[in-house]
Amino acid sequence: MNIKIKKLSLLNFKGIRELSIEFDEVTNIHGENGTGKSTIFDAFTWLLFGKDSHDSKDFNIKTLDSTGKATPMLDHVVEGILDVDGTEITMKRSYQEKWQRRRGAEESELTGHETLYHWNGVPQQAGEFKSKVDALVNEGLFKLLTSALYFNSMKWQDRRLVLILLAGEISNADVLAKMNKQQVTEITAILNSGKPLADFLKELAMRKKKLSDELKTIPSRIDEVTRAIPEPVDFETVKADICKTSLALAEIEQAINDQVSAYKSQGEAVQAIQNEIFALKKQQQSMEFEAKSEAQRIYNERTFLIAGLKQKHAECLLRSKANQDSLPKQLQKKTETENAMLELRNQWKTINDKKYLFKEEDDFCPTCKQPLDPSAMADNELNPKLIFEQWKSDRLSNISDQGKLFGSELAQTNKIIEYTNNEISALSVEATELAAQIKTAMSAELELVAPQYSVIPDQITRLELQILESPKLDIESLKKQKEEIQSEIYDLQVTLGRKEVIDRGNSRIKELLSEEKNLSQQISDLEKQEFAINAYTRSRMDTVEARINGKFSLVRFRMFNTLINGGIEEACECMVQGVPFNDVNSAGKIQAGIDIINTLSKHYGISAPIWIDNRESTNNIPSTTSQVINLIVSTDKTLIIK
Repeated sequence: MNIKIKKLSLLNFKGIRELSIEFDEVTNIHGENGTGKSTIFDAFTWLLFGKDSHDSKDFNIKTLDSTGKATPMLDHVVEGILDVDGTEITMKRSYQEKWQRRRGAEESELTGHETLYHWNGVPQQAGEFKSKVDALVNEGLFKLLTSALYFNSMKWQDRRLVLILLAGEISNADVLAKMNKQQVTEITAILNSGKPLADFLKELAMRKKKLSDELKTIPSRIDEVTRAIPEPVDFETVKADICKTSLALAEIEQAINDQVSAYKSQGEAVQAIQNEIFALKKQQQSMEFEAKSEAQRIYNERTFLIAGLKQKHAECLLRSKANQDSLPKQLQKKTETENAMLELRNQWKTINDKKYLFKEEDDFCPTCKQPLDPSAMADNELNPKLIFEQWKSDRLSNISDQGKLFGSELAQTNKIIEYTNNEISALSVEATELAAQIKTAMSAELELVAPQYSVIPDQITRLELQILESPKLDIESLKKQKEEIQSEIYDLQVTLGRKEVIDRGNSRIKELLSEEKNLSQQISDLEKQEFAINAYTRSRMDTVEARINGKFSLVRFRMFNTLINGGIEEACECMVQGVPFNDVNSAGKIQAGIDIINTLSKHYGISAPIWIDNRESTNNIPSTTSQVINLIVSTDKTLIIK
């Protein structure tokens, strides 16, 4: 959509008594400060939206006298003519005072104000007028497209939202492609968890806090164990007794081992059974593997079948769309040909209805003005009636020939239309069939065959039972002696109880230190996940930032800030050749604003008049397809419009 101002008329608006301006593709408005340049821009935005050019509703449009008081009983009117894609639209907004003389009073008094609206000369209610304006273009978008400085005057959150919408959808594949493999693995697991990243981060923070709180308790717990450890004593004598008794225990254990060796041959038989059990288990595992392989093969076949059907379905839809896209052109061509044939028929009828009208001058020679010899009238070159008849015959013949060409062309076009419609119908049927096949294939249950090894588990159980039923070694008396010696050793160790407390205390301290290390490792693992999420967020922001910046010629945008702790926060800062927008001179700000407007106009397919205040501050502006209105500060005492 291309919107241009053709004419703007002001009456009693903010100090301008009466002014009418006709606008060109580029219109320059010169004048000193205070001569009313910005007032013209305010009048335009007030006409459309009831606000001034700074987006304020509360501004005074009345004409003030030298004391600052409003001149009473004046109508304040702005009327404009817009060209919208070649169609003229006339708008009018009037702000009027309401005066009423109360009964018994000598003078009328001001009782209020009212605003009147007209659209193409027809009175409108406020809601109707607003709806018509909104139908042309959204107010917020219109201000973005008409003011070079409006975008960067918005809150950074609003600017960011506009740019995010401009960037479009960003896929995870684009984001992950810019991350290292380790972080991709970690963030993929997080994304596949189904939880929003914000919730996942909250959960990580909660888990980290829990681990950190537990980690903080380790030093106090170590101190508690340390204070519970008793002072060490001399345990050498006790140790000697324990050593002597331990030698006796070793002799008993050796006797037990000797008897076990005596039954070694029996152990070999048990080993043979165990080998047989191992072979059966291996056979069972092999059968399970074959069953799983067969199941995977069936699954792969169905997957390949569905993929092939989907590809055919997509191709079918693509061909159908191509035919549907070409059909309107053929229908238009048919209509144009039929209209041309109708015009030829009208021409043929008009010429065929023409009759020769005799004129007296036809009996005289057109050169010498002498009466023509009747015999000369038989000459086709001199006989007006024969000349007329020959012209009429030739003209009708030419029209008929041209009509035949159009008829042939119409027949060919009809054949193409019929073929295209048939092709669309056939492709629709084919696409429906393919979709049904895909649905059937996807819903079909896989017929899997369970492994046939029901006998093997019974065989394994039977063999294991044989092992359990094999004769046991008779070493009960030796075990009893061993238990008595162990009891004696235990009694000695009770004496060493204080030493055990010391050892357990030291061991507990080691466990707590290990636990401290483990907690630190868990916190580190959680921090890795946080880093992966931050890296993912940073990568996404980089991708968004790159896509956004690729749409502009002059400006660039920084979409996030890096914090001291390595984290990131959302932002939206406009940069002009690496310099923040707020630090750029007036010329740079105007040029940046035009670049932003050009990109937004291209994205939304709408161009609107661009108002450039303080245009004198820059020599050149970027090329633009929009209408440009330059407000230029000069030494002129009154407005000069060029």
